[in-house]
Amino acid sequence: MNNQDEINNYFAFEKKKHFDFFLPFYQEKNWIVHKDNIAGNCPIDWDVKLETFANQFILVDEKARQGDFGDCLVEIIQDMNTKKLGWYFGEKDYILYGSWIDTESNYPSSLYMIDAKKLKEYINNLDGFIKTCISKKGWGNTWNIVLDWGDLINENIVTRLL
Repeated sequence: MNNQDEINNYFAFEKKKHFDFFLPFYQEKNWIVHKDNIAGNCPIDWDVKLETFANQFILVDEKARQGDFGDCLVEIIQDMNTKKLGWYFGEKDYILYGSWIDTESNYPSSLYMIDAKKLKEYINNLDGFIKTCISKKGWGNTWNIVLDWGDLINENIVTRLL
């Protein structure tokens, strides 16, 4: 599979999970989608603008990961060749981060809600050696910080939803 086919497959997976899981999930929570950037194919730092309570809005970025590895990959540089920054730098309130062991299932094997502001503060205050990984899947050479879900939960940055 060439790189463009791989990119198309990742986008197709994320878009499918948006319609099959995330939109019904918002409906179950009685959250109203006011703007949907995935359905509209808009390039922006967040995927949906939700009204969670009367006149209370949040911006959510959806992450759909194939496989469940027990860690959170925080995309610092999306493509090292073009120097395009990763989702860490975008403006959003929350990240809904789902992992699918069974990629055909509508429901993820795990789902976490990450407070984006707290995540940035946490990462900005890390010191010493930080675990990272470079993925050559998708856009190109993507540089990620690897964080443990347990640490993020203990620091009140993340809530496990599923």
